[in-house]
Formats: sequence, structure tokens, C-alpha cells
Amino acid sequence: MSAERFVMEGIGVSPGYAIGRAHLVDRRRIQIPKYHLPHDQVESELERLEAALAQSESQIQDVRDKLSDAGEEHGLILEAHQLMLRDEQLVHATREAIRADLINAEWALKKVIRSIKQLFDNIDDEYFRERRADVEFVGSRVLRNLLGTAQPNLSLVGPSAIVVAHDLSPADTAFLMRTAVLGFATDAGGKTSHTAIMARSLDLPAVVGLENISERVATGDMLILDGASGRIVVNPSPVELARYQRLQLEWQNRLAVITASRHAPAATTDGVPVHIAANVERPEETRTALEFGALGVGLYRTEYLYMNRETLPSEDEQYAAYRQVVEDAGPSGATIRTLDIGGDKFIEHLKRNRELNPVMGLRAIRFCLHELKLFKTQLRALLRASAHGRLRILIPLVSGVEEVRVVRALLQDCRDEVVAAGHAVADDIPLGIMIELPSAALIADVLAHEADFFAIGTNDLIQYMLAIDRGNEHVAHLYRPLHPAVLRVLAQVVAAAHAAGIPVSMCGEMAGEPGYIPVLLGLGLTELSMNTVSVPLVKSVVRAISMADCRALFSELSALVTTAEIERRVALRTQQLLKDLPLPELFSHAR
Repeated sequence: MSAERFVMEGIGVSPGYAIGRAHLVDRRRIQIPKYHLPHDQVESELERLEAALAQSESQIQDVRDKLSDAGEEHGLILEAHQLMLRDEQLVHATREAIRADLINAEWALKKVIRSIKQLFDNIDDEYFRERRADVEFVGSRVLRNLLGTAQPNLSLVGPSAIVVAHDLSPADTAFLMRTAVLGFATDAGGKTSHTAIMARSLDLPAVVGLENISERVATGDMLILDGASGRIVVNPSPVELARYQRLQLEWQNRLAVITASRHAPAATTDGVPVHIAANVERPEETRTALEFGALGVGLYRTEYLYMNRETLPSEDEQYAAYRQVVEDAGPSGATIRTLDIGGDKFIEHLKRNRELNPVMGLRAIRFCLHELKLFKTQLRALLRASAHGRLRILIPLVSGVEEVRVVRALLQDCRDEVVAAGHAVADDIPLGIMIELPSAALIADVLAHEADFFAIGTNDLIQYMLAIDRGNEHVAHLYRPLHPAVLRVLAQVVAAAHAAGIPVSMCGEMAGEPGYIPVLLGLGLTELSMNTVSVPLVKSVVRAISMADCRALFSELSALVTTAEIERRVALRTQQLLKDLPLPELFSHAR
């Protein structure tokens, strides 16, 4: 065990502090044998592949059975892995490679996995891009079974350990939750990797995107993990250890107070109310969001109805899901986003040709307007659900006025069809647009007269503006929401909405980061939507500051010209404004 002290910087994906000994989970690359087959061995090689697939599915089922009470999210992720083992794109392509190239199953599978991962790299949506790791996890399991190599043994990981790995599969993370680990640190991953998602759902600190921590840290090394700033201190000094132990205790005590006051209204000290809603991905999450203090659903992502299945969801199935979200959301209502997905993900259903660059291709509203039958099915389901509560419809990836007008016309056509079929429909269903493309942001003043409301999607907007793939651990540190250009564009969008008298909210991850709240309020945003677990903390931040101070802060920022200057000023002023609200370090860049 090395006693060397050093610090590593990654992507903080689940806030909080973990202090404990490292346990390295060895996921070294599998050595793949490569050899050509004589024609008469092809069938036996195909049988060997089928046996490995069956064994892999059985192993995943065993994990699902053991974790049946660990929560639905874990079960759904593992179910998705089982479905991959029957996926034509993975399995059929591997069979064809064995037949056509006369190569062994391991080599064929590795080639197919590489090609699928390259396709995922071209997908713009970060959540779906992170699913390339799922393909690798499933492929690794099949490869180990083909080779007769044991799967990684996690039973040796004891309680009070900080798990260090190149990456963790959903099965790994679900298993480790049973061992009372303190946190996770991985080389790979981004904000929406499964390690990040599960860590947040379990309220465990986690840092991902560290690139090579699994090579630099050994089992037994003492670690301090800061899940907010993304900092890892390896073999800290006694002084550092004592400091972080104090911070950890303060954080835990404050979280208890924050949680207890989660249902208190969110209003600034000078009386400005702020609407805090939640982003949800499945209908059943709505009630949980309200239990955390959220006022309704600010963003329901409908694409999850289409994932990991062999057929498209019917109108009735979608109607049932949307109705549940709207009813459970209560008086505050739900904003439901139409399908935000690219053509590549419907290959099995629609047999579309693949695009060389899906990032700039047929996705989100472009895809829906190309596949009108699919889109109108969703619109009819949404219209029917509107009769059961307050519903707003949100269009993703709008680039100009034409798309909004076409959707309005389609909505009217669908309304006529739904009413003719004898279904009730609400009289007023606001139609909003996501501001996530620079083109939309630049003509926000024009779009504000076409849409009933704006929802700013900072995840994509910032990536498009800065040309940064924040899921790529090599450049993720360049993803800086406080870049002067980003703040300027956000101010322009908010001003356009206010001038037109329409509501404007933010539903990107920036809205759920406590350190950004004074900046967002200073911009004039008073409607925010975020992941459920962030709601209590953000509400407590709002209650601790005045709108006057937030406006003064934003005014100060307009005179600064570099991201680093802005981050330092925000960190300093936020710590002053929130001095009675202990928070993790806000920006690693601001040090």
C-alpha cells in the first residue's frame, strides 16, 4: 500500500463526503483470442455462443432475484441487460460475423461491441450516450462465459469501504449497496452513468470520470471523497482528515434539517416565491418527488416508455402512463416532454438506415415530424390525459418557428380525432418549447410569440454552445456552465420570455446545483425543475437568500470576462450569502 499523498479531480455526481479505505474492484481488460475457423466448425461455434448467452441471462436473473427488494430502478436496469442478450443488433450481428468471417465467437462479439459503441458515441443525448457502457458490461459478461473466466467477485468488498474501479455495472452497484459501502470512485462515467444514477438514488457520494484512479490507488489506501466538487484526496494528512471529518459532520447535520423542512415553501428572504418542481423518468416517481417537497413535475421524459422493449407503446398504454403522472402531480401539474430520441434507437421497430452523424441528424422533434404516425399516437395520448389534471406539453430540440406551428396544427388535428372518438380533452393545454439549441436561443424573442412557455435545457444548450461532450472524461472539465457566453444567452432567453409575458423555467442539471441558484435567481428565473433528491437542498438555498442580493451578484458577473473569474466570484459571494447553510465546495475550478 502506497503512502503517497495526491489529489485527483473528476466529475462529482452525488454530493456528500466519504472518508474510508479504498477497495479496488479489478475489471482489467479481457484478453480476447483471435483465430479463424474451418467451415465445419462454424455450427459448433454458434452453439458455444448460444450457451454463453444463456448462461449470462441466467446469471443476471440470479442477481435480479437476490435484489428483488432493492428498488424498481435496479430491476429495470438489469432487465434491460437481459433484453440486450436477445437484441438482434448484438446477437444476430455476432452470429453473422462468425459465419461470414469464419472467426471465433469471442473475436466476433468484440468486433460487434466496438461497432455498437461507436454508434453510441455519435448520439447527442447524454443519457443514451452513456448506455454504451451497458453494451460493454453485457459483452464482458458473455466474453467471460465464453472463456470460462470468473465474473468479478464483489463479496470481498466489506462495509465502510470506498469502491474504486475502472467502471461499475448496474449489477455491481446494486450488489454493493447491500454491503454498506461509503461511496464510489471510477475512471469512466458521466453525470448520467448508471454509477451516478444509483449513487444519487442511494444518497452515496460518488466521483466519476477520474480517468486512471484504478491504476493509481491500491486497496487499503485512505481516501477522502468529495462528491460535490469531484475531488479525491488519497492518503490525506492528519490535518486534512480532521478538516473533512468536520465538514462531513456539518453536512450530515444540515441535511437532517433540510430534509425535515422539505415541504416548507420556497421563497427568498425578501418574499419572492420560487417554484421548485422535479424531473421524473417513470410515472411511479411522481409521488416520490412530491414526498421530497417538489411542486409537481417540471419535466417528464416520455422516451423511457419506448426503451428496452420489442414493440412501440400503444396509445392506450401511453395514455395510462401520462394520466398517472398528471393525477399524481396534483394541483401544480405536470410538464410532459414529447419524444426526445433519435432514429438510431428505433432500428428494430422502424428499420431506418443509420445516420453517420446522429448528433446533427433526425432526432427529437425532427424525428417525430418525420414519423408522423408515431408522433400523433403520442399526441392523442397526451390530449386524453389532459382531462385528468393540469398538463403542459413540451417540444424538445426546437430550432425555429416552423416546427412550433406544425406541432400546433398537428395538435388540433389530434384533438378533433380524440373528441370524435368520445374522449374528454382539457380546454387549455399550454404548448411550450425547450430552449436547448443556439438557434432557438438567438431568436427567443420571436419564439416567445409562438410558444406558451419556455423550458431551458442547459444540458444540451451548454454542450452545443461550448462544443464540449461532458460525458467524455477527457474533456468533461471544460464543461463550464458559468462561461460568459452561456450566462449571456441565458439572460437573453429569460428577458425574451418576460417581455412576451410567458413563463420560463430551467429543467437542466444546472437548476439542481445549489451553487448556481443565486446566479439563476439573479437572471430572473423563478421556476426550476431538477432531479428529485436535489429538491430539499435547493429549497433551503432559496429560503436563505434575498432576490436583491442575487440580482446584485448577477450584475457583478456581467463585468467579468473569463469563466475562472466568474466562478471565483460566484463561489465567494455564494459562500457569503449562504454562510449559515454549510455546503460542499461549489466549484473545483474556482480554487
